[in-house]
Amino acid sequence: MRNIVIVGLGEMGASLAKILNEQPENEVIGVDVNDDSLSYAKDNNIVSSVASDLDMVASQADFIILATPVTYIEDNIRKLASLSLKQEVIITDTGSTKRDIMAVAEEVLTPKEIHFIGGHAMAGTHQSGVMWANESLYKDASYFLIPSSISQTIDIQNILEPISANFISISIEKHDELMAIISDVPHILSFSLMNTATNQLGDSATFGQYVAGGFKDMTRIAESDPKLWTDVLLSNKEAILSSQALVIKQLQLFSQAIENNDSATLMTLIASAQHSRKNLLLK
Repeated sequence: MRNIVIVGLGEMGASLAKILNEQPENEVIGVDVNDDSLSYAKDNNIVSSVASDLDMVASQADFIILATPVTYIEDNIRKLASLSLKQEVIITDTGSTKRDIMAVAEEVLTPKEIHFIGGHAMAGTHQSGVMWANESLYKDASYFLIPSSISQTIDIQNILEPISANFISISIEKHDELMAIISDVPHILSFSLMNTATNQLGDSATFGQYVAGGFKDMTRIAESDPKLWTDVLLSNKEAILSSQALVIKQLQLFSQAIENNDSATLMTLIASAQHSRKNLLLK
């Protein structure tokens, strides 16, 4: 029997738990600070057993998944370095930025020959909480893996095979640059558009009846968890600021073209985006 400890039973962690717990060779132990989340996970067979603190179950684990906000992942890596663990334990995470997490792992786990593999799946929704556990959440999703200097990604791929993700090895730098422009900055734009609308028009309840698909599509991810996204944005600061500066330049091009009644430039900017968007959807 393989003991898998999953710390953090939000949508991502609970979905992993649900899939892995269905495999006969696994026993999944869920760890969360929220007693209601633990009860729900146990009552709905998302996990086999529960614990309120990592310290209580870490020594039993063959595989540990840290599925909390980024700053808590770093805290738990440091905690694990001080605990008595199985010699062959493998530790991974689900954080959407990797530079700081991998640095902490190399600092405190590698010297003790504890294997850590950074992980991040391009899955999940704006929903949060154990009740959103979804057996299909990771199916065909890109799942990035970043090994430490003493680990190999194949070790984690074998364990996570039941989630049916597409595993991709990637460098820390490339991962965080990619996430900045395809995930982090879009969230900032969504947050900003929603805040601008309410600042200009008042409470969203007063103008919500008028909005159509475009506004709804653009602001869907503004419902995302504030704590999680505060941690994400601060942990990928350098890459985000660089990408955000490029977005601001694009906005300035649109502003200049509109101010100058420059229809040719507007057509070029829009047509370029239209072409790229169509290519994005091709498989």
